[in-house]
Formats: sequence, C-alpha cells, structure tokens
Amino acid sequence: MPRNAATQENTNNTENMEQQVPFKVTITEHNPERGVLANADVNVAGIMTIRNVKIKQDDYGLTVTMPRTKMPHTEQYKDSVYFADKSMKQQFDMAVETAYQESVLTPVLDQDEPEEGMEQEESAGMSMGM
Repeated sequence: MPRNAATQENTNNTENMEQQVPFKVTITEHNPERGVLANADVNVAGIMTIRNVKIKQDDYGLTVTMPRTKMPHTEQYKDSVYFADKSMKQQFDMAVETAYQESVLTPVLDQDEPEEGMEQEESAGMSMGM
C-alpha cells in the first residue's frame, strides 16, 4: 500500500513540473566580458533569484548558461543551479532569451523617439524664425 502512495506523489510532482512557472528576468549588464552578450538576474516565481545567468552567442544561436562554481579539489567548474526537469529549463531559457532580445530592441526604440521629437522642435523653430 505505501508503494501506491509514493507513486501517486511522483505523479503529482510530474504534473507540477509541467506547469508554467513565472520568471521575471532583469538584464543587469550588456557585454560584461569577452564571449558573453549579457548577464541577467532571474526571479523564479517570487521564491528565489538566480544571479549571474550568462547569455552567449554560439553556433546554435543564443545560449543561456547558469552560474558556475569552481570545485576546489578537481579545479573543474559545475553549474551552481540546475533544473531537474528539461521542460522547466526550456521555459527558463526562453524567458531569459526573450528578455535579452527586448532589452536589445528597447534602446533602439528609445533613440528613435527623441529624434522625432527633435525634428518637430526644429521645424517649429524654423517656422518661428521666418
């Protein structure tokens, strides 16, 4: 009988893993180091924040890498944070990539707006001087 209870718990955990988790991504730094396009901090469902998530460009497009820790005895690096479920990692990556793309487009849009305003001011100034 306890075996069925454990199976039922695993089923519920699987169902919970497939749900959408809200990720709030903040791009903290553009071009922070060589080979890295940006760093991000990601708030996961208001529960925790993962800092120093890196966004890189490689042969496959944008790649999201988790923060890494250097192991003292082996001198190798391992991810400090990882997801047990592949679909959750895909959601995470998509949220970070979307936020990065929006942050890249936002400065371009902000630069376009003042130019339009300046053109209007210049044309208004020209008509006053005539």
